[in-house]
Amino acid sequence: MSNDETDKHHILTTMQNYGGGFASALAQAAWRADDINYRRLVKAFPELWAHSAEMAQHLTRRSNNE
Repeated sequence: MSNDETDKHHILTTMQNYGGGFASALAQAAWRADDINYRRLVKAFPELWAHSAEMAQHLTRRSNNE
């Protein structure tokens, strides 16, 4: 898996597990989206993706320290 694919996986998993109902629904849509529609979702909700990416990084660092 490339770094982009790994990042995408971590971000979407974080959105599903820790986001609210809307974020979880967007994550499910993003899992099913082709590349063009995935980019549309990211562009439409950049703050949600940024927050989820930040949280995913924090969770990854925390699990690596345990």
